Amino acid sequence: MKKYVITTIICIVVSCYVFSFSLSFLPPSLNTKQILGVVGIMAFLLKCLKDKTASISRQVIVSAMFAALFSVWCYYTAMVNATDDDSYSTYIVSFAVWLGGAYGVVAILKLFHKRVDLALFTKYLTIVCVAQGILALAIDNVPALRSIVDRLVADGNIYYKNINRLYGIGAALDTAGIRFAANLILIAHQLASNKKVSDNKKFVGSYLTAFILISVLGCMIARTTMVGTGMGLFYIMVRYVLPQRGGIISARQIRIFSILVLLLGLAVIVGIHLYTADVEFRKNMRFAFEGFFNWAETGVFRTDSSDKLNAVMWVWPTDTRTWIIGSGIFGSFYYNTDVGYCRFTLYCGLIGLALFSMFFVYNGLSVRTKFKDFNLLCLMIIALTFIVWLKVATDIFLFNALLYCLDGDYDENGNLIES
Repeated sequence: MKKYVITTIICIVVSCYVFSFSLSFLPPSLNTKQILGVVGIMAFLLKCLKDKTASISRQVIVSAMFAALFSVWCYYTAMVNATDDDSYSTYIVSFAVWLGGAYGVVAILKLFHKRVDLALFTKYLTIVCVAQGILALAIDNVPALRSIVDRLVADGNIYYKNINRLYGIGAALDTAGIRFAANLILIAHQLASNKKVSDNKKFVGSYLTAFILISVLGCMIARTTMVGTGMGLFYIMVRYVLPQRGGIISARQIRIFSILVLLLGLAVIVGIHLYTADVEFRKNMRFAFEGFFNWAETGVFRTDSSDKLNAVMWVWPTDTRTWIIGSGIFGSFYYNTDVGYCRFTLYCGLIGLALFSMFFVYNGLSVRTKFKDFNLLCLMIIALTFIVWLKVATDIFLFNALLYCLDGDYDENGNLIES
């Protein structure tokens, strides 16, 4: 019983960071991410007092310098264009809050675990993402639960209902989809790179079940999740299938693919039953996989959002000055576009876009030697940000911050740590 209580507490903490939200009885400017940021600062100060020294890695310092430089450039852009849009001129503050929150999450996990590494965090994040998907369906189908959530959480639930979209607690739209996508890539990494997982049928079955559930339920909330599904499957193919030599099929391959086929078959049977029996489920499935349904019914792979994106969302500067330094306007949907590349270019020019891009490239590459078999995964984490910018202007620095704070697989002398 104690184990389940501890797991529940940790999952709530992880969810409050990854899917941060504001509570209706607290100031609207205060959210769970910021609360965890305060916890992180306190934990860091206590550690400094205990160690009698303050230690910050070189990678974090360089990352902070990139964030500060980008913030200064955005401030300059807004100043020379005489706008009061500070959407990203305070990005260094967001950087500090995300980093502090990540440190707070890891500090809380260390109350219950000796080491908090990537494998452990992936396990808890996976539970959280599955729970958020199930919760979104429950909120949509149980009015009493929806009423409780809407009263407690002050994060746009009325808007989500007005546009007829599923939502969990702090999990909605593309923001949630990006978190789900990142989790799917991390699951693929565990399946392909962690022998303790791939050699255990229970672990393989659990992760593959979670992968399927997050892919389906996540797409019902935000189709951006599908990016993670594709990248996760590609990761498994590259790391787990293609390297086999001489055409020899290993026991690990047989195990993972037999379980995958079994679970996919079960998922198809259950999905078909629910699709034919439940109107709401059918509506959600048609939204989640609209492109595939259109392809099957019309022979054309398309969605309403992709049509709108291609037709009107690609808005670029019309003069050289804006191309270089931007217009200093980001908020209020001023240019009627969600596309990240367009919004950042219009806001802070190609110079600002280049600085922000280098920030994420550095964040990904700087931890590539911290974790075992991490080179491909770090490239995929970098790629996720740039792929998502084709759809929406956001980032996944929260995961970069976590990677900075998690315990690495190697010690300071480069020796592999056996957990």
